[in-house]
Amino acid sequence: MAIRRFSPLQDPSPSPRRFGRRSPSPPSPFTCANRANSKFLSLPAEIRLNIYSFCLISSSSIVVWSGNFETYRSDKRPSRLQMHREEMTSSTRNLALGLLRCSTTVAAESARVFYRGNLFRFTGYHEYYPVITWLDKLGKNRKYLENLAISVRRPDRAWQMPDGSRHQLAYTMSRGLSLHHPHLAPPEEPSYLEGEVDVVDPALETIISLLSKSSSDGGRKMTLYLDTGYYIIPGIELIIEEYTSLFSMDLPNLVETWRTSYFFDDDPGASSLDVVWKAEVSREDFYDKRALIQNVGWKIFEKQEAERIYNCFGRPGEDEVIPTMRFLMRRDHLLAPGAPFMAANASPFTDVYIKPEKFGNDYY
Repeated sequence: MAIRRFSPLQDPSPSPRRFGRRSPSPPSPFTCANRANSKFLSLPAEIRLNIYSFCLISSSSIVVWSGNFETYRSDKRPSRLQMHREEMTSSTRNLALGLLRCSTTVAAESARVFYRGNLFRFTGYHEYYPVITWLDKLGKNRKYLENLAISVRRPDRAWQMPDGSRHQLAYTMSRGLSLHHPHLAPPEEPSYLEGEVDVVDPALETIISLLSKSSSDGGRKMTLYLDTGYYIIPGIELIIEEYTSLFSMDLPNLVETWRTSYFFDDDPGASSLDVVWKAEVSREDFYDKRALIQNVGWKIFEKQEAERIYNCFGRPGEDEVIPTMRFLMRRDHLLAPGAPFMAANASPFTDVYIKPEKFGNDYY
């Protein structure tokens, strides 16, 4: 005699033929979900896309990562990372992210709308590795990504010796010490053979490479926004509160070189990457240095007036309002096609004190 076995999803009640007709059992939640899913998928594709857009596209940028380093040590990398989790979670609080975990069809359709319709932002201090980790975890959904914004800090600095060797200075975040990049040609007539130089993190090349590998959709246009923050413009020396912020053109030149290496502008059917730099300075400095900004190779194509409020601690009601200008710009390749960019000259000045006999090991 065969032993009757019951599935956990079946109702183990006696046979209806022996005890008469049994009352219908309530439908399984899986059955309800499948019925609802089938009704939703029976809607026209345009209506489904409108529903996805209403539920998954944010009116502001989505903060994927935000944080800064709380303390620094003179002999090691920044020691304590403080993440702004509230800012990260609040940007997606009103979105129906559960759609991304529904059935295969719904998840695929909603992911296409979610990653194409939003701007994903990485803010604060970082080593670009949170961006690489996130892009890698996106997997096949990375091909839908169209707008990515990353805060770009001033590159770490090193002291370059006359023979080209470099020694690390204090307060560094880079993982390792990058030497002179092969994509940058040495200056034909260097002003100084010895001095302070920027250390460009090669992680940015990895980010551009990952974006190019995910461009399976022909003709897809992606935009990478690089935000330098307040009062930092690569190639322009700005002075704020007696502090000089110097950011050479090495990083923008390398980003443009990587962009043209991984993406082909001449092929209209291929995917493209538009790199847009964002900056903000006082309106007075913007109009005073606008010509200089363009002369070093920047093309300003959009600007917007804004204000910054500085709190005067201990003096309530005396906050200072500074009129500023926010603007977007692209690196204008002023060289002949195929010609390499020149590396920036070493600067004989540095705001980090070091002992000449022990570069990178004994400094204050």
